[in-house]
Amino acid sequence: MHLSKEERETIICYNEAGEAASVYTHNAALRRKLEKLAQERPAECWLEKTSHDGQAVDYIVPKQWVKVNAGRLWTAEQRAAQVERGRKLGSERQNAR
Repeated sequence: MHLSKEERETIICYNEAGEAASVYTHNAALRRKLEKLAQERPAECWLEKTSHDGQAVDYIVPKQWVKVNAGRLWTAEQRAAQVERGRKLGSERQNAR
């Protein structure tokens, strides 16, 4: 069964009383990350169920792992400096070959 991008959700649920959160996702990168965490830390993170013919997973994780990160705000000058550093690094790597 093929789902559209709009139908492929990631849902994180937890309540104020509990210590754990449920992470339901279709996102491949997040699924790989959760699978790796479950292998490395099985007491803290585990696969609860798989659904949609293996396309979606539901993991249980500690609630403290759930974060919202807005990212850094860059000025135009900082962004330009980062781009220049990236170009310099790229050319150094290219010259090293």
